[in-house]
Parts: sequence; C-alpha cells; structure tokens
Amino acid sequence: MSKRSAPISFTSTKAQLGLTRTRDWIDSLLLPNAERLAAVSFFACLPHPLLLPAGQWLRGSGIGVGAQDVATATDEVTGAVSASLLAEVGCSHVMVGHAERRRAFGETDQLIAHKVAAASGAGLTPVVCVGETDRLTAADAAEVCSAQARTVVAAVPPKQPLLFLYEPGWAIGGTEAADPVHACRVLRALRDITAGHHARFVYGGAVVPGVYTRLRGEGDWDGVALGRAAQDPLLLTEAVDELAVWQ
Repeated sequence: MSKRSAPISFTSTKAQLGLTRTRDWIDSLLLPNAERLAAVSFFACLPHPLLLPAGQWLRGSGIGVGAQDVATATDEVTGAVSASLLAEVGCSHVMVGHAERRRAFGETDQLIAHKVAAASGAGLTPVVCVGETDRLTAADAAEVCSAQARTVVAAVPPKQPLLFLYEPGWAIGGTEAADPVHACRVLRALRDITAGHHARFVYGGAVVPGVYTRLRGEGDWDGVALGRAAQDPLLLTEAVDELAVWQ
C-alpha cells in the first residue's frame, strides 16, 4: 500500500559539486532550512566519496543522505560499492536505473532489478528511476515505464519499500516539466504495476514551485524530486513549503 499522506522530496547533485562546494551547500542552504526539509523527509543523493562526510555534516538535522548508484549483490569487483557498505556509512536511499546511466552505461532492466534487490536486501530504500527518452503520448510513456518497472517489482518482496521516480528523459535538465495529466497517467500505471507492494511515487524533471500542486490536482502523489531548484534558496524553500501544505 502506498503511503500518500506525507509528501517526500529529494535531490541528486550528480557530479556537479565537489567536496568544498557540497559542504558550502549544506552549510548555507540545507542546514538553515533543516526543519522544513525534515518535515518532508528530504534527502540528498551524493557521489560515493561524499557520503560519509555529508552524513557527518547533516547528523541530527533530520535530512537524510542517499547514494546515486549501487553494485549488484554479486558484483565483487574493484571499484564497486556494495549496498551493505552504503548502509554502513548511513545511507537511507539509493538511486537505481537513472536515465543517464541507462544511456551512458547501457544498464538494462534486468541489471537494474539486481541492483534494486541488493539495495533492498541491505535495508536501503531503492529509488527506482523510470522514464521515456523521447516525447511520447501519455499512453505510450505509461507503457514504456510500466515495462521498466515490471522487472524491478518482481525482484523485491512486497513488504520491502520502493520509491519510484518518474522522470522523463526529455525533461532532465530542461525548463519544462511534463504536463500533469501526462505525468499522472504514467504514475497511475506504475501504481497499478506495484499493487500489493509498499511503493511510493514521485515526479522529477524541471521541477519548480507549482509543479507539485498541479500534480495533486490530477491525483494523490507522494512528492517531487528537485534538480537545480535544490541549489537555489528561493526555489528550494518555496517547493518544500508547497509540499508541506499537503501534510
């Protein structure tokens, strides 16, 4: 059953911020807004080398730390980062199957399902990224995302939490979010696919204040993922306060 009464939000810094800039971002923007961010269970997904120091900087703030990728359960190779290690350093979530990794590294639905199973088995909540690459009709986008989700759902026991991020590839880094009717058609398809599972559903892609309210006009969804807005003081506070209205 999806818990839709308490909105959730997160961000990924990708590889945009180094150690010093990440510390500055946390000190100047996240910590001063810790109370409002904690109210929507906000977490930041960071590159692996930044996870441990960021967890220390954010300790006691109520803001969580997540990873941007994880190895499969059997991936014992040089450079791999296991789910158990991510859990040990304090991660609560891990992103899996982001469109950029699908495109750059050829990650398949089956590989992503193995990563999700590894994360779930270590007590992490997988953030399962799905989305169409090109602009499609809402029906076609729902079909693409449902196919991506089916393999993942089959790999995780129903009681284990999943967080699905619907993020159209064409909206990543853009200025225009998906139309709320379109986005909600996809989100409803994902909800149908995960019936009986402990899943939640958020939208990402060119999110600014107002996007979540428009989504809620079409359905009862769990939150939004913030991109560049998470590094802008005004946009961050406005977007998070908008989520809090729906508590």
